[in-house]
Amino acid sequence: MKKIILLCLFSLSLLLFTGCPETTEPDESATLIVESIPTGATIYLDGEPARIVTPATIEIDPGTHQLRLELTGYQDYNVSFSVQDGDIYEILAMMDVTFNTSLSVITTPSGASIYIDGAYSNYFTPAVIENLVPGYHHIRIYKPGYNEVVYYVNIVENVPFYIVEDLFYPVPPYPVFNVTDPYDQQSFEDNEIIVEGYVELDTGDPYTGETAIISINGIDSEIYVNNGYYYQTISIAAGENELQLRANGPNGDTGVSDIITVYGNFTAPEIEVVLWWNTPTSDLDLHAWNPAGEHCFYGNPIISDGFLDIDDVQGYGPETFAVETANAGVYIIEVNCYSLDSDPYSDASIQVFFDGVLQQTFGPHHFIVDDYNGTDPAAWWEVCTITVSRGSCEISNDKPTPLVREKIEFDKVNLPKK
Repeated sequence: MKKIILLCLFSLSLLLFTGCPETTEPDESATLIVESIPTGATIYLDGEPARIVTPATIEIDPGTHQLRLELTGYQDYNVSFSVQDGDIYEILAMMDVTFNTSLSVITTPSGASIYIDGAYSNYFTPAVIENLVPGYHHIRIYKPGYNEVVYYVNIVENVPFYIVEDLFYPVPPYPVFNVTDPYDQQSFEDNEIIVEGYVELDTGDPYTGETAIISINGIDSEIYVNNGYYYQTISIAAGENELQLRANGPNGDTGVSDIITVYGNFTAPEIEVVLWWNTPTSDLDLHAWNPAGEHCFYGNPIISDGFLDIDDVQGYGPETFAVETANAGVYIIEVNCYSLDSDPYSDASIQVFFDGVLQQTFGPHHFIVDDYNGTDPAAWWEVCTITVSRGSCEISNDKPTPLVREKIEFDKVNLPKK
């Protein structure tokens, strides 16, 4: 009996000494799933090696993170993302091949914009541009007030290519533009407007070129000119827009139109995606899927939360997908090369706007395959995904739900003929 009492007293004193066990909250965490094509990319998270390669599943803390993937022979893949406790965040990285190519462009004076295959490169001279796809490229160099210079260059791996150019002021004969529509200070209730008019040389002789450049808020695209006349549907943004046209005369002297300011009297959509390309006969198509899996494209231009403004079936674009009020979830943006027609290739570019503000430009993407029905993967360009969460939009690598993903794959191989 004494042994039992002593044992109880010892246990009680031990409990009083050590105290009651504390209850702790479970650690907060999220799950990151990383895949890449091709696989085997080394993963760096927030600048530190994760000591694992793709595909991988990693438990991470809630918050904002930076992911970098490295793979020999491919360009580094970088993305920023945010997660909350309990989230499962998936990233599918399409690794771009690294090409040992370089294009150096030097001009006097400096500060000229460089355009590659019809798309602005985000470079000003002097510049060294690396990792261009080997092959032929169309290069334009332009500084306002000077002649625009055009090159067709063949980029070869391990052989640097140099362009050194003195820019000169235009002298006659150069093109003169007569813009009949729209007029300066005109307002529009819709984002889709017509630009039309006539171009001739300042000497009164005909302009014999087949294209001109239209600059819309500083973004250039080509338009078709037929016997001096041009007629092009374009997409403008909400608020103030500046339009200007330019073209080169027979001796390479550049003529520009006056700047035309027009106004979009409409509310900027929450999401706006603009597609354009650089060839006159190709038919490229913008495709978008909303979080519910509704497919917006030329065969179904209006869905519950968005619309496609036009289907440009012969050259240049633009085509615009707009969402006035975005639903929570993932929007998928892709481009299909429906037909190259008489063009040997076509280079496409995409701009993404949130609330009228440019977020990112993608491309140019080089198409050499068309398919007319969506069945050839080489005729598709998976541009980006847009995630809408808590009232905000961000360009992401999130995946749609498995059901929506399955519907997208079905839609892509069952496109109607035009």
